[in-house]
Amino acid sequence: MKNRILTFILIVLILGIIGGIAYAFIQYMGIDTNNILALVTGTNEVSNETIKPLEPTGSSSNTLLSSSLDVQSANQNTSTTVSSGKYKYYYDQLDSNAKIIYSAVEDNIENLKTGTAKIDFGEQFNSLLNEENGKERLNVAYQAALDAFGLDYPEVFYIDVTKMVLMIYSTTNIFGTKYEVSIEPSEAGSYLVEGFASKTDVDSALNRLEMIKADIASQVANDDPYTKVKRIHDFLVDYIEYDSSMTRINTRNIYGALVEQNVVCEGYAESLKYLLDAVGVPCVEIVGTGTNSAGQTEAHAWNYVMLNNKWYAIDVTWDDPTIIGSGRVPTSTKTRYFLRGETNFNKTHFPSGQVSDGGSVFIYPELSKVDYE
Repeated sequence: MKNRILTFILIVLILGIIGGIAYAFIQYMGIDTNNILALVTGTNEVSNETIKPLEPTGSSSNTLLSSSLDVQSANQNTSTTVSSGKYKYYYDQLDSNAKIIYSAVEDNIENLKTGTAKIDFGEQFNSLLNEENGKERLNVAYQAALDAFGLDYPEVFYIDVTKMVLMIYSTTNIFGTKYEVSIEPSEAGSYLVEGFASKTDVDSALNRLEMIKADIASQVANDDPYTKVKRIHDFLVDYIEYDSSMTRINTRNIYGALVEQNVVCEGYAESLKYLLDAVGVPCVEIVGTGTNSAGQTEAHAWNYVMLNNKWYAIDVTWDDPTIIGSGRVPTSTKTRYFLRGETNFNKTHFPSGQVSDGGSVFIYPELSKVDYE
């Protein structure tokens, strides 16, 4: 009788253990709807908020010069796509977690045009988030990825990253905590920039930009790298007006530069990057501060370009000064900041490496000491 009681107790215990394991397994495989939602938001992207151009000396309004490049066909109703040699300089500086985020955004460029698409990472960051300070480290990786992507991809100008959030969903049970991560629209509902309400709007804008890029790329196709850079630089100086008001919706992107022809320094710098990518000349956007001849120092953006395996600086914005009254800008003024080396350029330009407040500090290419000859 005593043995039967012990056997019964053992059976009950075994069944209880099996039941507990089964319940825990079921809970682990499903997300608890009552679980707390963890939200990680990166530091606001400020490249489109705080980077401002310096007023060129003695400026009030631009006088455009005749251009050596013709983009009249941009008004035609034909679509042309240029295969570009995308130069992703900043991607290579990211850690493995940031590269995953960058690549996911890159893979979803078409979906992002809707302004509402979700980028799902599943459990890719589960191990990281179970480590000490995992959420903080993921947050840093997220911001670094967006900063790098924005510098490498000026053509994805239609996304406002301040309207995107990194969501972390957690499920906890007896085995521990499981995390799933995604990038989603914020409470604003859409992360498209102001002025773009749908994928149709985005595609229309991109089509116009592609036609302009195709026109320019075809006209410099047979030029050597230096001539490509010089002609595109001169085209931008002649074609774009500096936006003294700094209030236009697209004043900081390539659409404002190449379609609306009115931008601040970011628009100039991103346009040079966009067009040189199309013709296979390595080019990166640089952010920092600049001090003009009046002693004014403000946030600024410009470019580094590689020729003959050496890097040189170009500031298209400052090569496009505005003038008071009538007159023309001297040719020497139009190339004052064209393909300069560190010794001359860094007297007035001070790269910071930091795109956003609290973001990662990127390393820039080492400039040639002397100007291009």
